[in-house]
Amino acid sequence: MTTTSDNASNAEKLLIVDADKMMCELLQYKFENEGFAVSLAHDKASASAMPLGEYQIFLIDLMDADATGIRFVKELRKNNDTRNTPIIIMSAQDGEDTVVDALGAGADDYIAKPFSTRILVARIRSILRRRRMVSARRMSNIMNYKNLSVDLTNATVTVDGSTISLTRTEYLILAMFLRHRNQFFDRAEIIHEAWEDDISSERAVDTNISRLRKKIGEYGRQIINRQGFGYGFVD
Repeated sequence: MTTTSDNASNAEKLLIVDADKMMCELLQYKFENEGFAVSLAHDKASASAMPLGEYQIFLIDLMDADATGIRFVKELRKNNDTRNTPIIIMSAQDGEDTVVDALGAGADDYIAKPFSTRILVARIRSILRRRRMVSARRMSNIMNYKNLSVDLTNATVTVDGSTISLTRTEYLILAMFLRHRNQFFDRAEIIHEAWEDDISSERAVDTNISRLRKKIGEYGRQIINRQGFGYGFVD
């Protein structure tokens, strides 16, 4: 079952996916009071039936049974309408493997339950604010390195003429590296550039760069980590 708020059409839209109906209703009440338009889904099937391309951010519980939340995140990242939409995973689990799996599936951030709703609201506002800022300053040109191309206008990446699917975070990391080839950036600098807030963990940087290397094929070997200097794209 899903429910949708009656907020104004210009409100930023948030989809919360969690089997805990009481938690969903509490979060809906909080976010609607903050001016968001909130939709709820209590299982993966209901969430998948929503107009996913209309949302500005997703807040998804892991839904432990059969790693349902992870599978839903992967589906969102394969969908052209949602591949760049920010995703926050929430879960009562906070083990290292769980966090790594969530980030590896394509989540932009992870928050452990129980959490402060004030902090969660602040984090989401920061994500959306920085997303708007990044979109506003995106340059209207294309950066090429051999057969690797980054279109800053359309936020697309091609390798050998074929478009590859990157998350928003992966895209911003790659654009940063290509814009400043042969320069190195520490994890804090990468977080500041590619995440919507500066709260993300350094582990998230390593996970996203590892995933990016695989996606860009042979060019992934040129993203190196130089001890004491950080990551960079080397000619």
